[in-house]
Amino acid sequence: MKRYLHLTDCLLLVGTWLAAPTPAVAADSTEAPTPLVTAQNPDPDRLPTLSFWFDQSGRRDDKLPMVAASFPNVPGLVCDSWCYESELVFLDAKALEGGRLELRHRMRAAPQVLIVTSVTPEPGGIEFLARPELDRTRGMSWPTELLTPNLCWQLKRAAAFKSRPDPYPEFVQRCFIFTEKGRTFLHQTTRRPIPVRPPDHQYNNPPWVQMYVGVWQDIPKAGTNSWADYSLDRYTTRIIGTVSRDGRYLAALANDSAT
Repeated sequence: MKRYLHLTDCLLLVGTWLAAPTPAVAADSTEAPTPLVTAQNPDPDRLPTLSFWFDQSGRRDDKLPMVAASFPNVPGLVCDSWCYESELVFLDAKALEGGRLELRHRMRAAPQVLIVTSVTPEPGGIEFLARPELDRTRGMSWPTELLTPNLCWQLKRAAAFKSRPDPYPEFVQRCFIFTEKGRTFLHQTTRRPIPVRPPDHQYNNPPWVQMYVGVWQDIPKAGTNSWADYSLDRYTTRIIGTVSRDGRYLAALANDSAT
């Protein structure tokens, strides 16, 4: 019997956004990383191309495992997904037929559990499907709780979508969720000040960062040292996305069980 994690059916969706064009803003360039693994795309005019690389640009010594995807149907969209921002040890990545990738991780808290992720390209999107497997050389029993992999989706190299060089609040205005009001851009939601920042801090005028929960959840109370507070506006479906600077395209992350 297969056991699936909460990352099941995580989709990156891209396509055309039917909206009036907005003025384009020049974006700064980002040097493309050297991929360590590249999947052989069987239909590059129709399917996104997947590759794997390590991000070592941060202030830490960590090598962050990244899945890159470039999309033929959306100009300027190359997105990266950090797999994962969780307590996992990365083991390896390999290309599979059909333009797919497979990644393997090990749970730090339960070394007998492997997390195997398959990344599959589809027209206009890619699917992340994670499943746990037992490494019987490390143990024969499942832990009481399975870790939920936290995929960190990034648009730093997507010239048409990323925040820089714009002021960050302008990027917030291009990001959307779905609330009881329908499609709602984030600057139209209630955005509470960041507790850990002083009231007069740049990141609080207006608040740069905010957390959101579903309509089926109670709104938590953020602590005084929290990096973000919770909005009073709750989402109705597990989709978050952004619109390109010219207003013609969108990119979104969807999941059927995200919290």
